[in-house]
Amino acid sequence: MSDQFTARSPEVAPLVSVFVALRKNEGMTVQRLASGRAQPLLHLPAVRDRAARTGADSTVVAVELVRDQVRSLDSPTDRIIADAALGLGSFADVYRTAGVAAGVLHKLESGDLGVRRAVVLSQWVDLHRAVAGPDLAGVPEAPSDRSLRGRAEDEVFERLAVQLLNAPPSHIAAPASDLTATAPRVSGAPPRPTGRVVVVGGVTIDHVWRVDRPPDLETSRIATGYSRSPGGKGLSQAVAVARLGFDVALVTAVGKDREGQEILDHLELEGVDRSMIRAVPNSTTPATGIFERPFGESAAAVWRGSLELDGRHLDRHAKALSSCGALLLTFEVPLPVLQRTLDLAVSRSGDRPLIIVTPGQPYPDAELTRDALGQIDYLVARPWELERYARSADARYDPQLISNELLKHGLKALCVLGTRGGTVYLSAGDSIDIPSTSSVIKESSITRDAFCAALATGLIEQRPLPDAVRWAAAAMAAVSADYLKSPSPPLRARVDAMYQKYFA
Repeated sequence: MSDQFTARSPEVAPLVSVFVALRKNEGMTVQRLASGRAQPLLHLPAVRDRAARTGADSTVVAVELVRDQVRSLDSPTDRIIADAALGLGSFADVYRTAGVAAGVLHKLESGDLGVRRAVVLSQWVDLHRAVAGPDLAGVPEAPSDRSLRGRAEDEVFERLAVQLLNAPPSHIAAPASDLTATAPRVSGAPPRPTGRVVVVGGVTIDHVWRVDRPPDLETSRIATGYSRSPGGKGLSQAVAVARLGFDVALVTAVGKDREGQEILDHLELEGVDRSMIRAVPNSTTPATGIFERPFGESAAAVWRGSLELDGRHLDRHAKALSSCGALLLTFEVPLPVLQRTLDLAVSRSGDRPLIIVTPGQPYPDAELTRDALGQIDYLVARPWELERYARSADARYDPQLISNELLKHGLKALCVLGTRGGTVYLSAGDSIDIPSTSSVIKESSITRDAFCAALATGLIEQRPLPDAVRWAAAAMAAVSADYLKSPSPPLRARVDAMYQKYFA
């Protein structure tokens, strides 16, 4: 095996974090990988190469590849621990042939990680004899439950990560599982694209209460559901870009608290570069309370406290801001921070990044200057967010009139998103329709984040603008179609599938 990667290589830690997250509940399954929380694994060269050669979805390929590498771990102990912790079932036939009781096999397939660990410890000797076969010289001493769930599993995950990273893509055979033959073909199955994306925006911990309608003043309502997760437009757009297969970094600020670390861990699992995030001591990470109705309509209250980015932090990353392929900005940052970011992005002579700005929520007491508008390529907004830019009463209700004003002041294109589809207004006086697709889910923050991510990456891939707009519309369609099941940005394969369905 190549010694290109070792346990100390920086690429190992993100993979170990993926395994730690996926060992919970039912373990590593295609469905859990499809939720998009395992980008470091899905972006492995060995996974991408096998997916490209077989036409299988990368999630199916990743599960099969991990199974292959678990079977080839050096020690029987490592194989047993990795297989049980991740719930892979790699040795089910081996255990059955060796006479391991059916009840034990059933518990090894449990959706409860604690049950799988208990079986490993209680059946330690029998499992080793089954996996090692006649080559077994002696069974090592079983670890304690505390040692197994701590150091032992983490060290096994580390060795598994090194093995996966060192796996030569061109020499890995296609998986033998029937899943591969029936898996959907990814359109084009492209390699990881070039052109880094940088997102400057906010992060929060979202607290979402699902209700039939928000409570009136002096009343309360019973929620039908509740969830808590990392959120914010900056985080959502960065994750959306990562799930499309692009290299992406997020510039934001978090508190040095438990919630801030939760956000950092989430970004690591999604494959987002965290090196430009400012962690502020003695500060509290922002939080958002959201009342969400059944079909995506919502109302929110955001608490940010005093935690903000500042110009000095941006100046330290000036080169990254000016040399990236695309820059995504949101109004979650203060107006001076947004203006400083724009100035830094266009400071370099020659090429500058594509700049896409999302004005939600609008600044309550200020608006973009003419200079700022001239630095922006695409402003992606909902109609009500543009009202303050109207120069007449009639323009307040006419996106065409508002676009005329903005484009006259230097904006290159205005994308107005409605409940279904929308319009791209161009500086040359032309316009492009943003196609609509059937959905019961209304346009929401997450559909716009998916649109911005897909528009930026589509243009980096040098798609013609009308085609990039259609691909961005396909990203919105994917969010809407999957919203009730998984309200999160879509994977590239899902966007490709929606593009083929509606626009090819």
